[in-house]
Amino acid sequence: MPKLAWVLLPLALYGAWLGAALVRGRKPSRHALNVHLSVLLMLYLLSTAGLGIFWVANQQLPVFDWHYLFGYGTLLLVALHLWFNLPVVWRTLRGGARAAAGTAQPRRSPAALAGLVGLAALALVAGYLAGTMRAPAPAPAPSAAPDEAVAAVVRFHQHSSLSRTGVFGSAPGIDWGDAPLPFKRYPDVPGIALDIALGRGAAATAGLSAALRAPAPRPRTGPPQLAEVATLLYLAAGITQRRGGQALRAAPSSGGLFPSELYLLARRVGGLAQGIYHYDAERERLVSLGPLPAATGAPFASDADAAVVLTSIFHRSGYKYRERAWRYAVADAGHVLENLRVAAHAAGLHAVLSPRFDESRLAATLAIDGEREAPLAVMELGSAAGRPPPAVFSPVEGGAAALGATSRVQQATSLRLPSSHGAGGIALPAPQPSAMPVARAIGERRSKRRFTAAAVPLPVLAAILADMRQPPQLSTAVRIHLVVNRVQGLAPGVYRYGRGHALERVRSGDFAAAAQSAALAQAVIGDAAVVLVLSADRRALFAEGARGYRHAFLEAGLVGERWLLGATARGLGACPVGAFYDDAAAALIGVDGRREWVLHFAALGLAAE
Repeated sequence: MPKLAWVLLPLALYGAWLGAALVRGRKPSRHALNVHLSVLLMLYLLSTAGLGIFWVANQQLPVFDWHYLFGYGTLLLVALHLWFNLPVVWRTLRGGARAAAGTAQPRRSPAALAGLVGLAALALVAGYLAGTMRAPAPAPAPSAAPDEAVAAVVRFHQHSSLSRTGVFGSAPGIDWGDAPLPFKRYPDVPGIALDIALGRGAAATAGLSAALRAPAPRPRTGPPQLAEVATLLYLAAGITQRRGGQALRAAPSSGGLFPSELYLLARRVGGLAQGIYHYDAERERLVSLGPLPAATGAPFASDADAAVVLTSIFHRSGYKYRERAWRYAVADAGHVLENLRVAAHAAGLHAVLSPRFDESRLAATLAIDGEREAPLAVMELGSAAGRPPPAVFSPVEGGAAALGATSRVQQATSLRLPSSHGAGGIALPAPQPSAMPVARAIGERRSKRRFTAAAVPLPVLAAILADMRQPPQLSTAVRIHLVVNRVQGLAPGVYRYGRGHALERVRSGDFAAAAQSAALAQAVIGDAAVVLVLSADRRALFAEGARGYRHAFLEAGLVGERWLLGATARGLGACPVGAFYDDAAAALIGVDGRREWVLHFAALGLAAE
């Protein structure tokens, strides 16, 4: 409402002046009214054009509201202006322009008209050239890429990075088309209805902090049961709330687009026949896709009681986020996988991510194309931690790229099977574990975008950080930074969270405005008491080749979900943010953007009612 009031203020002031003039008997002439409308129209037109060219084009997200409100004001004034001048236009078309105006109009010379046409053409050509102009190539990384797959990942990261100066120089992407369906459906395949045991299951009683660390120490008499698996799938990606016609899920997703799909490879699940199943979150059921083959492409999961394969339908994110969609889809996958891991631990099950698998074989197992929908991760589930068999993988050579850069980075981080910080930091208080049941923490988690001015107690922040500090699941490259704005007992500044449950001060001062600016001017970051910034060290990331790029984003999603669940369990609000200027984000946390890549933002604070 305040934005609308500001947009309507010029019209309101003019209306007040016009009303006062009429009351005093000073009715403006028709010519004067026409001039006034023209001036207002130019004001609104320049406002919406300026916002569109200089701010919206640079993806300053909060400015979109101003842009379209001024645009509506412009349309209103255009309608009034056209209505006011309709008689003149009509008479002009009939050849009586000067008679209609009532005064002699000077005839414009052909040279003047030609000049105006030339200027308009020049502006059109300049705009076209600006739109097709490419930005200067980014500075080379300090170390050469070890192979072509790593080089492809570096090119993708640079291509999908955002900056204020690069908006006109970004390379054109593919045409993603319209938004796809939010759910994957198998209308002609019978399903198995799932019984979600939230109120009576282990997830309703197991404490969050304990479940984050290890499986609950409860005796098991056999493999997982169907009811347990149903609860795990629901807590990972089920619909926990419906609002405004949108189905909100257990894990957050950039733009609420939810590109992740879950498939179950069931070997030993009580009450469920061995086979391949798709988790239908829309109808809360499992859809049988056929028998389980001996070779699925995921040898690390061959001894597990069951395995959950997470795929991504890139189109769901790509139609909105274009070439940056792969980044968001993989981080979203990390959120889902962390929910699945902690829910499995609450049930006393081991949940281990498979570091390597053959994407093409796994796609064939799931009967998906492997490009528009492709496997991103595999999580093994079992009553005991198994030992994976040895397997030799090799990188995938580049092939068709139906999704452009998205296909290329997916291929570069894919594998195939052969044809046959330290001491001296600021010590944090001892963490206080949360006993909130896992099911409740996941079910109540919602992204909060408005915060009060209250400070977060340092012991609460320490407890959330301690819950986040789990052994790496897939990547050792992820680093944790905090932009501290309002924390009791901790000076504002930028900190790095390292070994020994301690903070290392990187920069001192108030960086709330810098953080908001780096995050495309989103107020949720500027208003937060604490901002989590996850980055990846390139040396550690590429230690395992191009695959490390995918693993780093997945790991960032896992860590980010712990941040969100930890906030929920302690009565705080949190919100993940994937849109930011990569160069500004690196400068914010004081790292060299060529050696350390920022992957993820997340806000934290006391949520405003």
